Amino acid sequence: MLMLGGQVLLGFSYDICYEAGFERAPLRAQLAEMAAIVLLTVALGWVVWPAAFHRIAERGAASEHLHRFVTRVLAWALLPLGVSLGFAFYAAAVSLHIAHAWIIGILAGVVTLAGWYVGGALPHRHKRGSGGHSSDGEHADLSDRIKKVLIECRMALPGGQAFLGFQFAVIFEPAFEKLPRSSQLIHFATLLSTTAAIVLLIAPAAYHRLAEDGEDTERFLKVASGLLIAALTFLPLGMCGDLYITLRKVIGSESLAIAIPSLLLIAIYTLWFGVSLWRRRTHRRHPIRRAA
Repeated sequence: MLMLGGQVLLGFSYDICYEAGFERAPLRAQLAEMAAIVLLTVALGWVVWPAAFHRIAERGAASEHLHRFVTRVLAWALLPLGVSLGFAFYAAAVSLHIAHAWIIGILAGVVTLAGWYVGGALPHRHKRGSGGHSSDGEHADLSDRIKKVLIECRMALPGGQAFLGFQFAVIFEPAFEKLPRSSQLIHFATLLSTTAAIVLLIAPAAYHRLAEDGEDTERFLKVASGLLIAALTFLPLGMCGDLYITLRKVIGSESLAIAIPSLLLIAIYTLWFGVSLWRRRTHRRHPIRRAA
C-alpha cells in the first residue's frame, strides 16, 4: 500500500513541476514542492528495502526476525511520507495565496503523522498463533516462499507503471521542451530504466505460466528471486535520474542537483544490497545465533 501510494504520488508531484502554473508559483512554493519530492523518494527507497532484504539476506525464508525488521522499516517510512505531505500542502497554500500557509503545512504534517503513529502506539492484545510456520511439509514451504516472491514483485509493479506513465507523458509537456538537451536525454535514460524494472517485475509471472506450467518448483523460486533483484537495480536509477532533472530545472544549481540524487542513490543501493549482503554473511558466520 505504501509503495503504490508513494509512487503514484511521486509521479503526480513530478508532473506538477512541468505545469505552466508551477512556473508562475512563488519560489518558496516551488522549493517546498521539491522538498516533498525528495522526501517521497526517501520514503520509497526505504519502503522497498524489505523486499531486497528478504531476497538477499533471508533468501526468501520467513522468520520472526524478518517480521520485526519489516515492521520497523515500514514504521520509519511513514515519517518522511508524512512530512512530505506537509510540504505539499504548504506549496498548495502558498500558490493559492492563503495567509499563514506555513501553519497549514505544519498542521497537515502533524495531523497525518498523528493519525498514523498515535493509533499504532495504542495498547493492543497479541493473539498467540503458530508463529507462521507451515505444518504441511517441504512443498507447502516452497509454495509459501514462491507466493511471497510474487507478492513482492506485485508490490512495486502498479506504482512503477504509474510512474512510467508520468515519464512518457511529461515528454509532451511544453516545459519539457525548454529543458537542456542533456536533461532530455537523461530523462529518456530514466524512462528506459523504469521500463526495464517493470519488464523484470512482470517476467516471473510469465515464466511461471510458460516455463513451469504454473507449478511451484525450486528452479522457479531462484529465477523469480533473481529477476526481482535485477528489477530493483534499475528502479532507483529511474527515480533519482528524474529527481536530478527536476532539481536542475527548479533550483538552477548544477552542483546541488547532482549532489542530492547521487547521495540518495548511494544510500538506496547501500541499504538494498550492501546491508542485505552484509546481513547474509553475518548469518553464515553465526548459524547458531540465527537458529536461535
